[in-house]
Parts: sequence; structure tokens; C-alpha cells
Amino acid sequence: MRYLIALTVVLAVGAVLWWLLRDREVPVVPGPESAGAIWFEDVAAQAGLGFRHFDPATEQHLMPETMGSGLGWIDYDNDGWPDLFCVQDGPLPPGRDPSKTHKLYRNNRNGTFTDVTTQVGLSHAGFGVGCAVGDYDNDGFDDLLVTYLGGIGLYHNEPDAAAPGGRRFRDVTLKSGLANSHWGTSCAWGDLDGDGLIDLYVCNYVEVDATKPMTCRHAEKELYYQCSPTAFPYANHLVFRNNGNGTFTDVSASAGIATVRAAPGLALAIADLDGDGKPDIYVANDMNEAYLFRNLGGMKFEETAMRAGVALGPGGHRIAGMGVAIADFDGSGRPSLFVTDFQGSPNALFLNRGKLLFDDASYRSGLGGPSLSRLKFGTCAFDADLDGNIDLAFTAGHVHRTSREIYGVPYAQECQLYMGDGAGQYREVSSTAGTDFLKPRVGRGLATTDFDNDGLADLALSGVGESVVLLRNRSGTSHNWISLQLIGDGMKSNRNAIGASIEVHFGGKKRTHYIIGGGSYLSAIDRRLHIGLGEAGQIDRASIRWPSGKVQEIGVLPGRARWAIREGEAPRRIEL
Repeated sequence: MRYLIALTVVLAVGAVLWWLLRDREVPVVPGPESAGAIWFEDVAAQAGLGFRHFDPATEQHLMPETMGSGLGWIDYDNDGWPDLFCVQDGPLPPGRDPSKTHKLYRNNRNGTFTDVTTQVGLSHAGFGVGCAVGDYDNDGFDDLLVTYLGGIGLYHNEPDAAAPGGRRFRDVTLKSGLANSHWGTSCAWGDLDGDGLIDLYVCNYVEVDATKPMTCRHAEKELYYQCSPTAFPYANHLVFRNNGNGTFTDVSASAGIATVRAAPGLALAIADLDGDGKPDIYVANDMNEAYLFRNLGGMKFEETAMRAGVALGPGGHRIAGMGVAIADFDGSGRPSLFVTDFQGSPNALFLNRGKLLFDDASYRSGLGGPSLSRLKFGTCAFDADLDGNIDLAFTAGHVHRTSREIYGVPYAQECQLYMGDGAGQYREVSSTAGTDFLKPRVGRGLATTDFDNDGLADLALSGVGESVVLLRNRSGTSHNWISLQLIGDGMKSNRNAIGASIEVHFGGKKRTHYIIGGGSYLSAIDRRLHIGLGEAGQIDRASIRWPSGKVQEIGVLPGRARWAIREGEAPRRIEL
């Protein structure tokens, strides 16, 4: 009898649940094995990435403590497998703690990494912030630049048979002539004067006094919170010309960078935005008008952000510019700008209409509205499903540790992923991109690469006081792909080919891709181009415009392969 009663209860409960849910759609979350599914999975632990960002928390919630630090992909030993560099900060007030250093993880080519920091000479301590990867001496090996709270570091990649990969890094900061006593944030390499050598742009944030820290306190709730950047004096940004002999010269004033209004810079990207063959500089400033430095030639720049339509966000508000990405988002063949913003303000999409004029498409693109609930930081433009269209991802996390108590919003927040249609329209797919993609984090840096060389672009993410995240792309796509590494001639074009663009034709489509300097937030993305081909099996033809101004035409290139293209030479297939 009791079994009959139990069965009756089960049926009754089931009937009630059916009645409650009968008109509701129950979302089905696809797994990585599902055809066409977009899926990312955090594999950092099993990959051996043990880095954890040091959280310099204080009772006063001081300005530098929740800004985080970046990370960067660098194939330091040129074996075709990208290695990961993680920037570490330190305690407040700033000091050197030997137990808290940056980390370099060498790619073992099997999905795992090995910590080689000490063996390659990168056990540097200090309050690290951002990083940039670039071959400043055109010797064929990438070097590392790190910004600090009150400093800067340049680490030259040199041969050493006893070190892992046969390479190690030497601190050449003093010898190079680079110096910065301010709070440096994002930095980027780019050949700004067209001499074939990459120069350096460094963003500075606000001026802080470690001996007399400024604090802000909510009067009603009696809670400390991070002060606004507008409460501090600002420092001018810096530009250093590469002299070609291992040294640099500060040309910030003569270039027209230090003569504009100072503003707290957080992110920048270098690209030829007006198609005149000279790289321009876009800088996302925090709670201030952005910069757009038009390159006039001869290391001279003119600030034109307001005239170009990119100084302010939608509705004319000042953007709290945290991260920036440059790509052809709408299939126009021109590089457009995507900028992340504060919680309650939309991410901004500025579409390039030519002649250095931009059109705000933040809301109509589908990127603005869904982003209002996040405080956005690092961002990457990449093709997640290899359909040939540019997609977008960004990290999120509040800057106030007491954000829930004061504002009713969480400190840790989920990142977001948007899929593009190739014509400037986007749809958010975060909720079905994998459980690891949706985990709340205090996200800051973001950098993309294909770390396992399977053709799918992956993401590395940094957060305040958190372990590094490696989101492996396990999307269930049958689309084809091609990987291109552009290499300048080292004379008229820099070896990194920063400033180059390539127009590719495949399957009746035309897409344009760019090698940019900088991007994201405090981080360095992989400069290899990971291009989705959709159903096409090859690139039918391509046209490369090198930084030197030379145009090189390329014929058929089969897909599902990696190619190195040196300026003026036939493509070479890379076998790993």
C-alpha cells in the first residue's frame, strides 16, 4: 500500500511541475560534442599553469589595488608554440617582494606548460601592471616590456644554450634609456616613424603618493571604496623612438603626445586607421575623452578624437575606457574600434567610415545593451567558430570591493562572448558557451592565441587575486581555418609586421585582417592571424600591404595549415 501512496505522490509532484513549466522554454545547454556548439573550458590547472595574481588588498581600498595586471603570449623560443607570460604586482605601498614575481610558462606542445621563469631570467619583482611583446631589434626573437607602478622594464631575448628553449632574457632597461617614474599601464609597440624599427607608446594613469595615499569613504554606509580617477592629478603619456642601437629616446613632447591634455590612459591600440600607410594611435582614457593621434609622418601626431567621433561614448558620455580591440567588424574592409566601458554604460563600437571618421553603432550592433550589467575590462576580437566573421569577448569585474554593499552589484562578474555575422551585427552567446565561461571573476586582462595549434583560438584571462584562467576553445565546428604569420623584411618593415594588413578571399567572401600594436587591457595578444574559412577549404587569393608600403599578392593557400609569409617571398608551410 505504501508503494502505491509513494507512486501517487511522485505523479502528483510531476503534474504540478508540468503545470508550472508548461509554457516555459527550458534552455538546452549544448556540450562541446554538439555540432555547431560554442564551448570554452578552463584547462589551466591540468595544463600546469600555477600562476596566481597577488591581491594587494588594504583596509583603505587604495586606488592601485583592484586595477589588476595583464598577461601576454610570446613564442620566446620560436618553436611555433606560444608561451604564456603573467605579470605580477606586489604589496602596497609599492616595494619588492622576492616571493612575488612574474611568471613565464613554456609550452610543452602537448597541452601542458612548464614554469621556466627562473631559468630564463624573468624572476623580477615589483608592482607590475602591463606588458607588450615585440622584436625591437629585428633579430627575429620577441622581447618583453613590462610597466610598473613607478617604473618600466625592458627584457631582451638572447641566446643561451643552457636555458630552456635555448633562450633567456636580460634586463636592459638602464642601457636602453627607457624610464618612467609614473604609474604605467598598457603599452604597445609600433613603427611610428616608418624606419623599420618598432617604437614604444606607454600609457600613464594617475599620480599616486605612496606616503600619503588618498582614500574615499561612503559617508552613509561608512565603507571605504576606490576613489575615482578624476580625484587625482594626471600624468602625460610617453612615446619612445627606437634609435636602432638598443637605445630609445623620449620624443613625447616633439611628437605631440605630451602637449595634449593629460588623461588617465588604460588601453591603446596602434593601427593605420585612415589607410594612408602610417600607423595611428587610439588610447582609451578612464572617465576622460579618448585620444586619437593621427600620424602626420616624421614622428609627428595630431590629436583628432573629437573630430573623428571617437572621443566620447554613446549619448556623449565620457567613456571609462578599460579595453580596446581593432578589427573589421562590419565587413567594410576598414579597421573599426571596440571599447569596453564601466557598469551601467554600454560598450562602444565605432565603425570606420573612411577619412578618419567613425559612426557610433554601439546599440544597433547588439553589443551595447547586453553589456550594461557588467564593468568591462580586457577584450579580444577573434573568430571563435571559424565561420569567417569576427567575434568578441571581454572580461568583467567591479573595481569596488564593496560594490555589493554600496551599489548592490557584485564584485566578481561573468565575462561575455558575442558572435558576429560579418556585417556589424552581434548576438550574445555567453550563457551557452560553457560553465567555465560563466564563472564570476574579478576579470582584468585578456589575450587570445591558439595555444594547442588545433585551429581554434583560445583565451587567457587574468583577475585580481585569482589564478590565471586558460579557456580552451572546444567548439563543435566543422569549419576550416588557416593560420598566417607575417614577417617583415627587417629593413623597411619591422620584423613583427605591426601595421600590415591582409585582404583574403575565400568561398566567395572577402575579409580584411590587421597586425596591430597593443589591444585588450594591460595584455599582449598573439600576432599570428587565426582566420576562419567557414566551409571553404582554402584561401583563393590574398593581398598583403606591408608596413613598408609594398603590396604583395598571394595565390591559393590550402586551409587547415599554418603558413609563414616573409615580405617579398613565397609562403612557407609551417610543420609543427
